[in-house]
Amino acid sequence: MPEGFLIKQLSLLLISAVKFLVAAPASYLFGFTFMHTFVSIFAGGFMGVLVFFYFGKALIYFFSKEFPLLIRALEQTTGLRFWFYTDVPRKKKIFSRRNRIIVRIRQRLGLSGIVILTPVLFSIPIGTFLTLKYFSKRKGVLAFLSLSVLGWSLLLSLITQLLINQGVNVW
Repeated sequence: MPEGFLIKQLSLLLISAVKFLVAAPASYLFGFTFMHTFVSIFAGGFMGVLVFFYFGKALIYFFSKEFPLLIRALEQTTGLRFWFYTDVPRKKKIFSRRNRIIVRIRQRLGLSGIVILTPVLFSIPIGTFLTLKYFSKRKGVLAFLSLSVLGWSLLLSLITQLLINQGVNVW
């Protein structure tokens, strides 16, 4: 095994779970092949979907008790309000531009739009939280998120490989 392989692999899995869009270029920067890149970013993205899908509410509850400022920042970033976090009095909610965009995406694109845009536009944690918030009662949500990660893994790996073969610096 090359020197630092395990650290590079764990880093790639974590990057894929949180910031999926930069995972493929990071993998090639680490010197991994196309197939290794594809499998690794899919595994990391799938792991991220599973963690945020099954443990999302528990994680938010834990962090709300331990790190209340972090939860406030997460609420402001995503536009979601967490029902169990009531320690701090809230101001009247202002319908911001970001909230309008989220509502517009939800109304126009529905579950399929959020699922398709989750890995690359929203990032896996935010997209999974949005999916759980608005579509948690639908069947197959986890399968749709997983298929989206699989498709984007293949597409990003191919695009990055093609750019590298053309001599383009992906960073």
